[in-house]
Amino acid sequence: MVRITTKNLFHEPIKLMLIISGLCFSLLIVHIGMGMINGSVGEATKLVDESDYDAFILQKNRPNILMGGRISDDIYDDIKDADCVEYVDKIIDEYVELKTGEEKASVAIIGYDIDSDCLEPWNVIQGNKNDLKKNNKIIVDRIIKKYFPDIKVGDILTGGYFDDELEVVGICKNAQRFGNAIIWTNLETAKKLLYIQNESTYLAVKTKKGYYVDDLKDLMKEYEDDVKTYSSEEMKDQLREFLLFDMGMASSIGILVIIGFMVSMIVVSITLYQSVSEKISEFVSLKALGASKSYINGILIAQTFIIVSISYAISIITAIILAPMISQVASLAVAVNTSMAVVTYFITLALGIFCSLFSIRKVHKTDPGIIFRA
Repeated sequence: MVRITTKNLFHEPIKLMLIISGLCFSLLIVHIGMGMINGSVGEATKLVDESDYDAFILQKNRPNILMGGRISDDIYDDIKDADCVEYVDKIIDEYVELKTGEEKASVAIIGYDIDSDCLEPWNVIQGNKNDLKKNNKIIVDRIIKKYFPDIKVGDILTGGYFDDELEVVGICKNAQRFGNAIIWTNLETAKKLLYIQNESTYLAVKTKKGYYVDDLKDLMKEYEDDVKTYSSEEMKDQLREFLLFDMGMASSIGILVIIGFMVSMIVVSITLYQSVSEKISEFVSLKALGASKSYINGILIAQTFIIVSISYAISIITAIILAPMISQVASLAVAVNTSMAVVTYFITLALGIFCSLFSIRKVHKTDPGIIFRA
């Protein structure tokens, strides 16, 4: 069976290469689409993932989970010495415009207490986060180079309401949000850039040993008209829900993924059906010689397995290579998830085998007597 399968499949190598190319392209659409969802959600939740906070306190009626909202320093002062609180950090997480000469870009700015034990810039590849102790110093993500191609440590940018001068003291990587680079600075500099005084975007809390987030929520009931308290997992769930459903990412990119799957299955169906049509006499000869249905089914399913597996392997490797390049220029980060890729492979294979049933049906419906009539 193996010899017949490979002989039929590789009989016309140029045709096979064209088929695999078409299937690879459609599967690449699937990988990039799913990678955009995975990458965007991953970047949006990264601050929570990379920090060691147990809970986050946000303004209750903020426009959305990602933008807007203020927490008064009065609330910070009231809860910082509470029995259940180890410590609480004020975080600034907003957008600001940076400029250098004629070039400008909107970036997400994170202002934090650089002495915090729970949060710091991740993947710093140049510079030192301790340099942020001085005001008007920033660490920028390297993706900002798509706006400022020649930016380097030591350069001066201007930004904020009063065009403050900001010195780049470091460069990090893998910190972007919807195509916007994330930059880091100390809390006071962020407040000055955004013209914020006795407020922060949200509070991040580390609870004491023996206490839980529910204890903090009980404490915050006094402020329930103004703020909402989320555990770290609840915060990530809120971010995912906002991105996937409120912003429509799941449906928008999901349509792209479905189209990619449909094209892939059409390619598989047409390929196998045409192959069977061209070699129908060979298949019915096998039937006439006593080959069982399972033997013939095995040949066609094996062809499907080989075509899908080769195409999938090429497309997933291509997606992994292209993901960081696309992330550098696209509005959405692309990150190929290994577990998701394995699941997608089996879905693709199952759909491919389903599509091969049309060809299998054609073989079994054909009367072996045609070879004698011919």
